[in-house]
Amino acid sequence: MKDFYISNWFVILICLCFACYIGYLIVKQRWSKLRELAYKLFRQAEKAVTGTKKGQERFDIVLNQLYNFVPAWLRLFIPRTYLEQKLQEWFNLIKDSLDDGELNNSVKPPDKK
Repeated sequence: MKDFYISNWFVILICLCFACYIGYLIVKQRWSKLRELAYKLFRQAEKAVTGTKKGQERFDIVLNQLYNFVPAWLRLFIPRTYLEQKLQEWFNLIKDSLDDGELNNSVKPPDKK
């Protein structure tokens, strides 16, 4: 068996690289779909949860719904905290594009305490 690996190491390496690339494309496509879904969920949360000082509540609702949308096999690789960071980045992009219609970092992200 060891001889098989040694004599075919290049083919095995190419197959592993190809599998990793396919996995990357799957995850990348998932991110774009998750981002689109997150935008829709943000709009729904804005309508459903009314009142001032409810931003964190809206964010948590969107995070819970989005995390439940992620397939179970993908949750093994994406922790909830990482998804929370990505969701905050996407929210900052939404705010930035809404203030003047351009993505130009004109809205500063909130300070985390």
